[in-house]
Parts: sequence; C-alpha cells; structure tokens
Amino acid sequence: MRESKKICEMTDRELREYKRIIRRRRERRVRFLFMVMAVWSILICVVSYHSLTSSAKNDTADVMFKYYTSVTVEAGDNLWSIANQYVDYHQYKDKDTYIEEVCSINNLDDAAEIRAGQRLIVPYYSVEFVK
Repeated sequence: MRESKKICEMTDRELREYKRIIRRRRERRVRFLFMVMAVWSILICVVSYHSLTSSAKNDTADVMFKYYTSVTVEAGDNLWSIANQYVDYHQYKDKDTYIEEVCSINNLDDAAEIRAGQRLIVPYYSVEFVK
C-alpha cells in the first residue's frame, strides 16, 4: 500500500498522479449517478405508462350504460330476430338469457306469445351516456 503524504510534500509527478486519481474517482461517481438517474427515469416512465394504459382500458371496457327502447313487432319477427339486433354478448352469456330478460320485462310467459304490431320494451347497452 502506498504511503500517504501531504499534498505540500508531494513532487510534481506525485501531485499529477494524485490529481488523476481524484479526477477518475469523480468521473466514476458522475457516471454512476447518471446511470442511477437513467434507471429511475425509465422505471418512472414504465410505471406511468402502465397506469395510464390500464386506466384507459378500464374506462372503455367497464363503462357501458344500460338503456331500454320500445320496439314494434313486425310481421315475421320473433324474439330471436329482435335479440340479434340488440343483444350485447359482453353483458349476456347467450341469446337465451337476453330473451328471458325481455320476457320478464314485458310479462311474457312464453317467447312465442308475440304478435305483429305489439310493442316490446327491450334492453340495450351503449358506451354513450344519454341524459
């Protein structure tokens, strides 16, 4: 191990070497701090991006508003053809579930009870909010 001297006792050559060592240590510290700041910046960006994208997915996927509309049954219509127009498979597992709800809303005992000219209340979903 080297002998430790006071700066005032060093020769020019030893002083230059000492300054070079100090400069290299300082440069290494600066590089290390730069790398730490870069990694932190990247982590903050990734976390921010992830939270923004997940909240955007939640905003579009979770916000569905349920509405009801009146439908006049045309000749040849049945609940299956009406369900084809209004069913949303994100809200109902199948058409039968939708038809059961339509029957419940309109107090129908059987899905075959509908006639041409009859008015039915049917549910539908939309992402638009209507006041």
